[in-house]
Amino acid sequence: SRTCTSFPEARCPVPRVQNGRIVSPRTYYTHKDTITFECEPGYVLRGHRVARCQLNNTWEPPVPACEQGKCLIHALNVNLA
Repeated sequence: SRTCTSFPEARCPVPRVQNGRIVSPRTYYTHKDTITFECEPGYVLRGHRVARCQLNNTWEPPVPACEQGKCLIHALNVNLA
């Protein structure tokens, strides 16, 4: 007879993104679950917007960062005269 060994289900940690958030967050994530990130107003996403939970309990691609946006004020210089 044959015995099957079961592997523990992958559980990825809920990532925290400073100055950003997860769209439709959940309490836990398992293998192949995907998450979508977005940044707070005034911040720019650096990295990938979507990540997938891997069998080794990590996110691939890695969790992105939200960096303060660089405003080009001189580009918005409009002559109102």
